[in-house]
Amino acid sequence: MRSKILRRFASTKPKEIDPIVLDEIFKKNKPVKRYRLIIRNNKLRSNETPNSTTSADQLKILDENLKKFKNAPINFNYYLRNIAGLKTSSQLPYKFGENQIITSDKNETLQKVLWKFNAPIRFAAGYGSGVFTQANQKVSDSKPQMDMIYAVSYPDHWHALNLHQFPEHYSFLRIGGSGLISKVQDLGAGVYFNPYVEMEDCQIKYGVTSMTNLMNDLINWDTFYLSGRLHKPINIMRNSPNIQLLNQFNLINAIKLSLLLNSDRGTEFSMSKEELFHLITSLSYHGDPRVQLGGESRDKVSNIVSGQYDKLDWMYDPLLRSYFADVVQFETDSTFKVNLSTDAKSRMIVDLPKSFRKKIYAKYANKYSKEFSDDIIAQKLLNPVENVVAPELADLSFIELQTISNSDLSKLPIQDHEYISNNIKCKSSFPLRIAEDENLKSNLYQALKETIYRPAFLQSVKGIATAGVSKSIKYAWAKRKKYNSSIN
Repeated sequence: MRSKILRRFASTKPKEIDPIVLDEIFKKNKPVKRYRLIIRNNKLRSNETPNSTTSADQLKILDENLKKFKNAPINFNYYLRNIAGLKTSSQLPYKFGENQIITSDKNETLQKVLWKFNAPIRFAAGYGSGVFTQANQKVSDSKPQMDMIYAVSYPDHWHALNLHQFPEHYSFLRIGGSGLISKVQDLGAGVYFNPYVEMEDCQIKYGVTSMTNLMNDLINWDTFYLSGRLHKPINIMRNSPNIQLLNQFNLINAIKLSLLLNSDRGTEFSMSKEELFHLITSLSYHGDPRVQLGGESRDKVSNIVSGQYDKLDWMYDPLLRSYFADVVQFETDSTFKVNLSTDAKSRMIVDLPKSFRKKIYAKYANKYSKEFSDDIIAQKLLNPVENVVAPELADLSFIELQTISNSDLSKLPIQDHEYISNNIKCKSSFPLRIAEDENLKSNLYQALKETIYRPAFLQSVKGIATAGVSKSIKYAWAKRKKYNSSIN
């Protein structure tokens, strides 16, 4: 069985890593034996005896096969179902998420700032124009503040420690203590920002969120506030295996949504990477009230893509080539042909993040009521009422779940509906009807706006309290100046 799995990596076209292999990695079975099998199989295929291969040759073969292993796509549902057990990056495939590692020339300063904080931070990243240069960013311009996001385990405790160390970072809300601050943090998108903080001879703005909030947004697109920021280049100063995994899931879903937004172009069309990057970068601005009110430069998306094209390419090119090999065929290094059949679109739709997918399904439940009434999975998504679970289906392994019969779906625990095979999900005609609907593009954009507007609006409103009036005016004026310069 294993030899069959390992021979998969000899193919030039990436194939999904078998769940059995994922299970071995996740449960910390020693990977060395598996890699030795790869080496041995390579020797036998090249008619070499084990003794004739030098140590250098062995290492070369090992490195080549590990690279194939690294680029092979995975079934994210396996990890999402077992996310509570993910503790170290060694439980992920070889060099998983390498495409997320981008270092800006501000990295050293960002690291120094991070180490100033005594309160524990599990994930930290810098982003924005203060960290990565954008196109048309004039040298004469005053240096923009560096934006950072910190994800912590217990916000109340974290703010208590941080208030003791840096009370001057907080507005008048510090009077209410960490309890009030953490309650305010929960409003909107679940982030508490301290702007215009002077540290390490520079000006920073750092946002604090909980690990739970960040993970939920990456998995479900609850608010798109954090997940949308992570679609663009970030400088990671401190990583977590959970975020490493879930942001890869987030980036792949950004590609899926961007391809679906081209559904009006027919089943076959050519596209450039630049077009794709522009679409991905623009996603988080749809429905953002700051954009509608002139709080962002009109050229912001173009400036990000032009100024950070190489970084976006580093992030998304390997994902396009591995996870989208069935729908994307490269014509040149920067252009590709997309084969977006109804079946391909339906597979993308059933895989979109849960909260976002729920909004899409809600728009079509009445229009395609017959198909919806036959789709148990879609019904349970919109109306998550607990069902009577069959004892023999109560605790299935992930591998067993992939072979579940259609007749047993109604007897499964409701939480397991998310993790069944796409082959089963796509047997229903409901996602197929959505995929061929002429209004799919506009409904996708509408779902984006519905997701983004309210949390972004509340974040902007609470910013007056978290930053203080004077800092809020300063921040709003700086944003307005950028907008004015983009229309002149």
